[in-house]
Amino acid sequence: MVPATELLLYEAARAQHVKEVIKPFLEKEGVVLCDRFSDATLAYQGYGRRIDLKWIQRLNHLSSQGIRPDVTFLLDCPSDVGLKRAIQRNRTLKQEREERFEREEIEFHRRVRKGYLAIARKEPRRVKVIDTRQGEKKVFEKIRKIVDNLTKGKKKQFGGRPAFAAAFRAGRSN
Repeated sequence: MVPATELLLYEAARAQHVKEVIKPFLEKEGVVLCDRFSDATLAYQGYGRRIDLKWIQRLNHLSSQGIRPDVTFLLDCPSDVGLKRAIQRNRTLKQEREERFEREEIEFHRRVRKGYLAIARKEPRRVKVIDTRQGEKKVFEKIRKIVDNLTKGKKKQFGGRPAFAAAFRAGRSN
């Protein structure tokens, strides 16, 4: 698949998902957790595939109807570690056909990680970088603390439901 096709397919899927799932939930003051969102497209297709970042940002804005996460958890680790984890996950879950990104050269994965970290540097209040080498328990504790702080005091304000949207990156993202 050529990079532009890949990009446009992800953007089309996001537009549909935002219209049918995310926007209606947010209008009801619901909490939305996404495994992947627009940062993933910028990192994978922009930094990884080297497609023009400004073009991707415009497409992201269009497909998401301007909706942006209040917080994004960037679960970070060195590229080689993340790649090994993704390959193992696919084998364990018998999803070997899901290895399109895992078949890329390590340099591609380094560019993707560099992209994610650039996004985090640009938006440190929104993007929380969590080093996954410290283990699942500590990663969970850090995420839980951030979520608890975000929702503190909002339950009264929003009828018992916290009103924030979060993008959650787990393992690899796109």
